[in-house]
Amino acid sequence: MLALLFAASLAFAIQPAETWTLGATDKYTQASTASYVTEGGNVTYGNLSGNVSTEKWAGFWGNVSGTIVLAPGANSPMFYTWPWTPADGGEVCAIAASSGFVWAAVEAVTGSEIDTVWGFDVLNTDSASNTLTDASCNLIVAGTTVAPSAGVTTNGGTFETCAVADAAVPAWKDDIAFCVNITQGGALFNSLTGDYQLLAAANETDAQYETYNFWLELD
Repeated sequence: MLALLFAASLAFAIQPAETWTLGATDKYTQASTASYVTEGGNVTYGNLSGNVSTEKWAGFWGNVSGTIVLAPGANSPMFYTWPWTPADGGEVCAIAASSGFVWAAVEAVTGSEIDTVWGFDVLNTDSASNTLTDASCNLIVAGTTVAPSAGVTTNGGTFETCAVADAAVPAWKDDIAFCVNITQGGALFNSLTGDYQLLAAANETDAQYETYNFWLELD
């Protein structure tokens, strides 16, 4: 499983994640090709089914660990430390391409605004408007209660991704953050348990990638 290791100040403010321990990353691929032997003159009735991977979304999941510290610097001796566990709560947030998100200005965002920023066709089945269908997602992040915002509960049922913005009309990808509450031992999509499971928008152009910076907040 993935793990995020971090230290945060006594202000309990949201902070960039310091370490990323990477596990496996995979993408859905077709299992087989449907085929049928026929000949001229045959008329065959057949129902077809299949799965196609989305190109608009990426998923992250795993565990979170960390310590609250009092120290003069990142690589200096610790003056004092306090234990923290996922049971204490907090949030994991992901922001595309930049760490310039203004947490002091955090507010709600809609699925259609995310479609505009990422260039998704709002009519597509997997557009943000058709994915983040819980328009009443509530989140307390960076000391601010954001509600109602666009969100969705992912498979497993424990974790709801809430999208937030730092502008009334977000114009850039780094104006939008995808966040989820940390829950110790929550049910994941794969029948395992973990501390977070997060859905985030991605560049839908084939072979084009999205870089996400991760932020963490302790409760």
